[in-house]
Amino acid sequence: MEDLYDVLADHYDLMQEEIDPEELGSLINSLVEKHLKTEEKGRSLVDLGCGSGSVTAVLAEKYGYDATGIDRSDEMLMEASAKSSKVMWVNQDITDYELPGMADVFISTTNTMNHITDRSLFGKILKSFETYMLRGGLFIFDVGTEEHFTKTLADNVFYEDYDDMTMLWTNSYDEKEKLSTAEITVFYTEDGENYKRTDGELYERFYPEDEIKKMAEQYGLEFVEGMISDDRQREYIVLRRK
Repeated sequence: MEDLYDVLADHYDLMQEEIDPEELGSLINSLVEKHLKTEEKGRSLVDLGCGSGSVTAVLAEKYGYDATGIDRSDEMLMEASAKSSKVMWVNQDITDYELPGMADVFISTTNTMNHITDRSLFGKILKSFETYMLRGGLFIFDVGTEEHFTKTLADNVFYEDYDDMTMLWTNSYDEKEKLSTAEITVFYTEDGENYKRTDGELYERFYPEDEIKKMAEQYGLEFVEGMISDDRQREYIVLRRK
């Protein structure tokens, strides 16, 4: 069975059309300018779970970051590589990655960190900054808000229909465990005539701000800023290495 993210790669940008890469890139750059305190204030950046690379490419092409994009999906990275030749695209798992050196800034967008449902793996990512993040460096990421999980996702049913793909999605949310489960079925065609079917489950955990603050402190990071999006679906968080 094909990996669900590989199947969705061709349509990922359309599925994320509510997120403007230019606006998000501008927001990230402004947060870097505001909060970065590394000694030389360099421009090295690592995108954990870069997906199709839209935001990574903006940060490299428009703002001049020396950027690395990490994702476990080969198909996503193929989409990403077409957007920028300035970025180093790397096929790795973000919970167990390696870099050749240290960086000033790490980012992770589109609720990627919510998909790290094992709290110990979330902590492992934070611990990796002891090795790869310069002191005074930043981790800028977003997580879904409580409203996103309890009202928008909740126990609802969704569908998306495109010219050569249809996705059906039944969601359930366990408020006690703070765990959201999406049961997804995708019908897609590669030749315009014959259709294939792929089924999969995606999991997300709601991480309250207080829990993130406690984990950050445990790994030598300070909570610098939390900002709720206008639609109240995401919180953008800035952590800094002490």
